[in-house]
Amino acid sequence: MEQEGAKTAAAAGMPLKPEKVAIEIAPEQVESFYPMLQRGVTVQAELGRPLRELLCGQFGIPAQYVEGRITTIFLDNHPVDDLDRPLVREGARVTLSAAMPGLVGATMRRSGFYSALRQGISHAEAADEAASGEGSVRLKLFNLLLPELSPLILARGILLQQDELAVLVRDLEQASASPAAPTASCLGSRGTVLLRVTVRGGAAAP
Repeated sequence: MEQEGAKTAAAAGMPLKPEKVAIEIAPEQVESFYPMLQRGVTVQAELGRPLRELLCGQFGIPAQYVEGRITTIFLDNHPVDDLDRPLVREGARVTLSAAMPGLVGATMRRSGFYSALRQGISHAEAADEAASGEGSVRLKLFNLLLPELSPLILARGILLQQDELAVLVRDLEQASASPAAPTASCLGSRGTVLLRVTVRGGAAAP
């Protein structure tokens, strides 16, 4: 019955729930995920909620870290100042960065002294409300946030296609003599997987 239900959902164009895969990696393997996190990873999200809730309530990033460490935030390629106003939409692109150098970095800084200089490109909330429900967003991390937030985001889970997972497993094998990898049956399946990654020995919370 479950397989028949899945076929019916697929035929109707409805997204199927991804297969869940969990792996444990050595601390030195975390850096293998940095290029992927800089390019952007797809993560599950509750849509129609403020950006602050996405970061703190859903991603589990401490509020004081968001305020003090994540100084630059882009939503759909536009810098954001007020985290309580913009609502998260399906496929939204969220970029997080610590302080960037120079005048450009100072201008893009959230609620910074020079933020008025970028008024024309700052994020403006659309008039219509964002649809609520389960969905996904595209998340990017940069500079100092990579080592600090990567373990948290990876433990929550990232959505990958099977070919992406296969490339990742190959890279992990090259980064460690004894990597923990998904089973062969999982690598042979099709569709999207929710990959949850834990770092051996744990990682300090930001």
